[in-house]
Amino acid sequence: MLISMLLIMLGAGFTMASSEDVRAALGMGAAVFLALVLSSLVISFICEIIPDRIKLPAYVMIIAGFVTLIRMLMDAWFPDVLDMLGVHVAALAVSAVIVRDAEEIADNRKIGRLNRIMFAALTGLLFTAVMFVCAAIREVFGNASFFGYKIDFLEPYKVSALNGAFGGYIVLAIVSAIIASVFNKRTKRRRAANYGGRV
Repeated sequence: MLISMLLIMLGAGFTMASSEDVRAALGMGAAVFLALVLSSLVISFICEIIPDRIKLPAYVMIIAGFVTLIRMLMDAWFPDVLDMLGVHVAALAVSAVIVRDAEEIADNRKIGRLNRIMFAALTGLLFTAVMFVCAAIREVFGNASFFGYKIDFLEPYKVSALNGAFGGYIVLAIVSAIIASVFNKRTKRRRAANYGGRV
């Protein structure tokens, strides 16, 4: 369940736009985290009074409001990071990443409200972690730098292809494969333990 949630969260567009620089990745991760948690919190309180036929538009409006607030805060406190992300922060308002989780997490009445918010926070943290890993790989090996600081001894060995979309997809595929492998091994071990070694 966790790996499925994580892989669904990994929108390739966000990864391509935000994983060339660690600062941009952390900025996008923070924006996604706040948008997920705040929108899930509000929706969890009002989902029962919103008619089913207008839930999706209502969710999008709530998310758009929080994304606008987050963008204004970034513009005031972290303008350089916002410049790196460009229009991709504003695009969070209609992103399937946020809308899907706001709908599935906050509107899930089988679990308590606190658990919904915690699940949203976990999703945002996982997204941020993977964005950071992808950005660190691309920045270190593609730009010979980290957090904007040059790493001189890597300069002759940097792989410029990692800076483009192709390199971003390659890094994302490798990271996703490693994550899937780790969680699959854990799942098999749990099944083996539950069934006495028989999977």
